[in-house]
Amino acid sequence: MGTITAGAMIDRAAQLLYDQTNIKWSRTELLEHLNSGQRVITLTSPTSNNTVAVMQLVIGARQSLPSDGWLLLDVIRNMGTDGLTPGRSVRVISRKLLEAFDPDWQTSTKKAVVQSYWFDLQDQTAFFVYPPADGTSRIEINYSATPPSLTSEAQTISLRDVMDSALLNWMCFRALSKTAEFGGAELGAAYLG
Repeated sequence: MGTITAGAMIDRAAQLLYDQTNIKWSRTELLEHLNSGQRVITLTSPTSNNTVAVMQLVIGARQSLPSDGWLLLDVIRNMGTDGLTPGRSVRVISRKLLEAFDPDWQTSTKKAVVQSYWFDLQDQTAFFVYPPADGTSRIEINYSATPPSLTSEAQTISLRDVMDSALLNWMCFRALSKTAEFGGAELGAAYLG
């Protein structure tokens, strides 16, 4: 989580765009560009908005990420039934290896302690655990979260402060792309370079 406010980012973008009074680009429009920038950066660099959390396992092999998650980065360890007790680490395994070892793994006896997990990038919001979970325990995961949309200039950016330059470049690129008929597209493209 960053500490830079949306208002500060908008002020910096307006200064770079030589529009400090927000005549050409409204503050609302620049806030929209800031929001889209956070999403684009998270999409291209999933670790830029990673979140470590403890989640309750549901019964079975297939598990879903929290509602704000879009990509699993890692399953770290078991956390007991209370979510506070660190336990056995969980290792990634390939689906093919697991199926070669135990073709019926999805119908194996459900247990509280997870040993392995695998995921498919084509189904980014879900992953599978082995043995299937009995629904009584929790695990610690690291996942990429979708940045929430900022609705106020007083809110802070969702990404770490180190991403401020990339966000600023994105905001200027989007703003200048709007003025393509006046040569703004070329100038805007320079912000992505």
